[in-house]
Amino acid sequence: MKNGIINASHTFDILVTEEMLATFDGIVIHPVYSTFWLCYHVELCARKTIEPFFEDEENACGGGIDIIHKAMAPLGATVSISTRVSKLSEKTIVCEFVAYHGETLLANGTQTQHYFPQSKIDTLISNAYKR
Repeated sequence: MKNGIINASHTFDILVTEEMLATFDGIVIHPVYSTFWLCYHVELCARKTIEPFFEDEENACGGGIDIIHKAMAPLGATVSISTRVSKLSEKTIVCEFVAYHGETLLANGTQTQHYFPQSKIDTLISNAYKR
């Protein structure tokens, strides 16, 4: 892992579209930004935060996510998601995140990734296919 990753951050904005509404089995349950899509966008933002710090042949895979979804964002809203690396251990990177719609805090929490040499990840993937 390259130096400088602690406090590295990334932010991007998402426009809430119809596909991002809280939907189960093709039925819109609530016409607001779903926790599912929030989780996806947090994972994406965290990944964009840490990728510049990988050494050659190093990669990471998801290890967990803790989301506290506090408020709703309607269809057409702009959601701003920000991640910041708060912890680094021998094989784990933790990003704290916040998500806002305007001044309203929609969610906060952490996203964890485990980093390894790409060859180790390739072995883990291969083993998953052998089960």
